[in-house]
Amino acid sequence: MSDTFCPIPWIFQAARANGDVRVCCQANVTPNRGVLRKHDGTAYNAGKDDLQEARNAELMKTMRSQMLLGEWNEECGRCKQEEEAGLNSRRQYEQLNWNYTIDQAMEETDLDGSIEVDETPLKYFDLRFGNFCNLKCRMCGPTDSDSWYSDWIKITGKDTFKETSGEVKIYQKGNKLVCDDYDWVNHEPFWEHLESNSQHIQHVYFAGGEPMLIERHYDFLERCIKNGSAKNIIVEYNTNMSTLPPRVLKLWEGFKQVRVGASVDGMNEVLEYQRHPAKWNKILKNLKTLDNMPGNIMAWLAFTVTAYNVNHMVDFMKWKLKDSGFKKINSTKRRPIITHHVAHHPKHLNIRVLPDEMKSKIASRFEEFHFWCIEEEIPDNTFKKAMEITKSTMKYMMSDSYYNEYWDEFLDYTKKLDKIRNENLLDVEPVFQEYV
Repeated sequence: MSDTFCPIPWIFQAARANGDVRVCCQANVTPNRGVLRKHDGTAYNAGKDDLQEARNAELMKTMRSQMLLGEWNEECGRCKQEEEAGLNSRRQYEQLNWNYTIDQAMEETDLDGSIEVDETPLKYFDLRFGNFCNLKCRMCGPTDSDSWYSDWIKITGKDTFKETSGEVKIYQKGNKLVCDDYDWVNHEPFWEHLESNSQHIQHVYFAGGEPMLIERHYDFLERCIKNGSAKNIIVEYNTNMSTLPPRVLKLWEGFKQVRVGASVDGMNEVLEYQRHPAKWNKILKNLKTLDNMPGNIMAWLAFTVTAYNVNHMVDFMKWKLKDSGFKKINSTKRRPIITHHVAHHPKHLNIRVLPDEMKSKIASRFEEFHFWCIEEEIPDNTFKKAMEITKSTMKYMMSDSYYNEYWDEFLDYTKKLDKIRNENLLDVEPVFQEYV
């Protein structure tokens, strides 16, 4: 068994918010961002190019070959790093999710890493229908949220930002700031590609932008219901839970299963600071609605661990276990508390940027949480997961330091955003008092 094998290069296709096709979202932290490129160096784009052809892009062929040999490709570096630190990686997660083995992959792969695309159908899509979003999370930026445009201009002094397609310009149109890189989803060839694969699709993952606010996401759901494929499809979301329209709840009834990853990584002012201008009470109300939905819905709290909220992690888990009252959210054996992942980018918000003394204080809080779980008689499986969450986070945080290289950038970035948004880190997380 290859320790690097992942089913994604065989059965999966992903589009960034600008339509550029990539290996998967985990590769976003590499210089190439996992983007599949043609021989001329330009990106395959879901709004312009042959998406079947993209499946045998040079990067895909190289990646398949390396996986079958037990080697790591550069674009898979995030998963490699997470596994080495004891975190659960996307690769491991997808191995559990899919009954697609290395033996099958070997049978379907030529010596150069290519596959017969008609004989290895796409079963899994990651679709980001643009960057339209109502939040401007601190670890995000204009590539994934158009709400970021004004703050980006203020914090950088630039009306351009770097995308996989090159420099993108922000400009005024009426009373809005806009850019032209995110309308790929309106091109019909993409929809024809989806339609031709609809009989094979088993899983579709939506992120954004904020998918609940993007109209073409609803078009997709309605098409699947109309053509009869919905009953065979699991739809999965990365959503900020700031909105939960009755429309989507009705459409979900037609699908095999709905999985909702709620990007909620704190309570009250911590959440509102990291995911400005989110309102905790509104999000909590939507979570409770989701938790009380009958039928085919499963949901979990997707906690993005950053330098801002890692000290709050313990408080959030205590709340989830004792005070939230959730029945459905994070109720499975695999996810009994929260689903956590470390923000690898930008590096100045990664938890490794924190001063060593602060890391030690946070580690002590994690240790105290272990004893709290014992005192509260947390069930064995949940206790085991609690230990996995805290120990893996602590191991990752302690295993390297970005302090010398990125701490000043953390301070500068935080001060600028605080001024723009009329916020103050110390009001939210006093643990920084000695260091800011």
